[in-house]
Amino acid sequence: MPTDELFEGGLHGGTMEIPTGGYLRQWRKSLGLTQSLLAERSGLTQSVIAKVETGSVDPRASTLRKMVGALKREEQPDQAHTVGDIMISEVTTLVRTDTVQSAIDKMVLGGISQLPVLSETGSVVGLVSESSLLKGDVGRSTCVDEVMRVNFSMVDVDISIGEARRLLRDEEVLLVNRRGVLVGLVGRIDMVRALRAGDSY
Repeated sequence: MPTDELFEGGLHGGTMEIPTGGYLRQWRKSLGLTQSLLAERSGLTQSVIAKVETGSVDPRASTLRKMVGALKREEQPDQAHTVGDIMISEVTTLVRTDTVQSAIDKMVLGGISQLPVLSETGSVVGLVSESSLLKGDVGRSTCVDEVMRVNFSMVDVDISIGEARRLLRDEEVLLVNRRGVLVGLVGRIDMVRALRAGDSY
């Protein structure tokens, strides 16, 4: 069974071992959820839920994460549990051929410090930050693909707030995707706001 750091922070606040299928079944039943309802809320199928609970499959970490995440949200509906709960979903973006001047205008007018750069197909290919624009002699008519960073961090919308918090120790921003499509971003200030609001980790 996968043993990554997926469950650091535990089901109820502490550190715990990877949950067994039987534990997940009891947890689901204690919340009054059917397998079908849990499947709907976790994005999995009912047959996968059943196989995990009976132990007939060795589930992936991502499958367990989705099940545990859905159960946590059901148990504590008023708390934020994943980056999807705290991300900024209205993301201002650029395309490769946008100019540095365009990036500056969007940052200043929108009070934004990070702008994802999209390809013609809509996938993220880079990130323009304040530091990108402050490097060297950058002309205002320069295309952003000449100054953008290509070493950005992309995470799944279902990763835990605790995991995102660890990543943000080294990253200024996390780009959030759902099935490969950009759906939001989380910066350090968003994590600080979540901390101020008393959200769980």
